[in-house]
Amino acid sequence: MITAGIITVNDKGYKEEDDYRGRIIKRYLENRGYQILKYKILKSNQVDLENEMKYMSDELKVNLILTTGGIACRPTDIVPEATKNVIMKEVSGIAEGIRYYNLQRSKNVMLSRGVSGIRGETLIVNLPENPKYLISSLDFALETIEYGVEMVINKIKDCVI
Repeated sequence: MITAGIITVNDKGYKEEDDYRGRIIKRYLENRGYQILKYKILKSNQVDLENEMKYMSDELKVNLILTTGGIACRPTDIVPEATKNVIMKEVSGIAEGIRYYNLQRSKNVMLSRGVSGIRGETLIVNLPENPKYLISSLDFALETIEYGVEMVINKIKDCVI
């Protein structure tokens, strides 16, 4: 069973029951048999976000962290910077694939700055905040993300890339 953490970045400070983006991710993961160890809603504070990702990875030992929000070009969009400060290896193909897939729907996706990478035995992926692109990203990439998690936790010895 894959364990996961979900982080919604939202300056409006929703409660979990009001956070439709986090609930979308949670439902997708639970439907695939994931165990959600932590679900957190944070304001756009880079230090807090970095600390939360480190906690989920280093202390809770989740296999996967999915973030939503904070990856555009607004002054408060700090998720890519926080993620880059936390990861030890970048896995750029995931974010590139998600961007390419969603670019078929809107040219504005070129402004997405999401990244993905590995910290210890945790794969971290930044997802869009727009529900339409969030859902299409999960539909498109979740199977590959799962394969990546299995590689990171060393369940796959012979890589098919």
